[in-house]
Amino acid sequence: MTRKSGTAPDSRQLRAEVEQAREELADTVAELAGKADVKAHAREMAAHAKSKALFEANEAKARVQHTAEEAANRGFTRPGPAIAAVGGLGAAALVIYLVLHRQQFSGRGHWTHRRHGALGKLGAKRKSGMCGRR
Repeated sequence: MTRKSGTAPDSRQLRAEVEQAREELADTVAELAGKADVKAHAREMAAHAKSKALFEANEAKARVQHTAEEAANRGFTRPGPAIAAVGGLGAAALVIYLVLHRQQFSGRGHWTHRRHGALGKLGAKRKSGMCGRR
């Protein structure tokens, strides 16, 4: 807000400057709110991981199909590449499963239930004397 010395401030100009400052402040607040939203960022990362896993699975599927076609054209004399391709497809399916079901376990921190304590079911057996010790 610069003013020339000796002139009266123009009210329209002042209002325009105030409005511009408000818009800049609103943009800054919106950026800070976006950075502070951890849940939205986590959802975005999960969606990215899911799409990446699906892409990798499609790539693995294409490689398996290509390998199967080559094996069919050769008469399938060596089963090694086909077995490797099937293993790769299984690994891709496992990755997809883990990515899709990861959200179920992320809230707990551990895959075991907390009711058994730090040692899990083994700790409950030791407390009850069912662990084989006499």
